[in-house]
Amino acid sequence: MPQFDVSTYMPQIFWVLVIFFCYWLLMDKFLIPKIAEMVEARKRKYNDFILKAEEINKKAQESLAQYENTLSAARAEANAQIAKNEADLKELITQKETELKKELSAKMAEHEERLAAERKNILKKIDELSAKTAYIAVQQLDLPVITRKDIDELVKRGESL
Repeated sequence: MPQFDVSTYMPQIFWVLVIFFCYWLLMDKFLIPKIAEMVEARKRKYNDFILKAEEINKKAQESLAQYENTLSAARAEANAQIAKNEADLKELITQKETELKKELSAKMAEHEERLAAERKNILKKIDELSAKTAYIAVQQLDLPVITRKDIDELVKRGESL
């Protein structure tokens, strides 16, 4: 076998070194720069993605903060509107109560006037009926001294016989 022959070691080593350096130069000049360029492109893409993700995250945080501010402003506005509506309703209720009290007082006064007039009318009718009854009683007792006019005057004064 020729590879075990010591006299062929030096040319074999020479050619191995020549081929090794040729491959090394080829790789150093052509392959390694392309690989390095691809690695750099990937790093740039990765960094771009990270930057874009950070920008999107920042925008999302800003949007969230804006949403929370808008929500708290809307809540505050709603609470203010509720408080205003409650105050308006209380005022309206007070106003309606006052109006109803006035109406009730007016109706009560009107009904009291009617009742007083009816009472006066009934008392007048009772007086008339009492006078008629007294006159009939006097006629049946045959007391000519007491006349209808006397009885009417007594009733008017509110005196008894």
